[in-house]
Amino acid sequence: MIANQNFYVLKEAILTNEQGNLTLGETAKAKVYRVLTNDAGQILLDPIDLENIPENQRWLWQNPEALAMVLQGIQEAARGEVHDLGSFAQYADLEIDD
Repeated sequence: MIANQNFYVLKEAILTNEQGNLTLGETAKAKVYRVLTNDAGQILLDPIDLENIPENQRWLWQNPEALAMVLQGIQEAARGEVHDLGSFAQYADLEIDD
């Protein structure tokens, strides 16, 4: 997964704000990243090439508001904050108008 091991220090030490945000500067400006972490708490930012994401999924990565909502839902689910809404099987055969 890691393209090469030639990492260098971008900033020696930075603090997150109260929301957990970091400012990385010009190197990370206007890019989309996949964020990975390991058991040691290390975080790796892996740039995502939007051109290699299938077109029917690309809209999500290009819509910061929608992406934030999806990521929030993933975080809530990881914390167990889920609500069973029951089965949606009754809607499976409905025709969808485009």
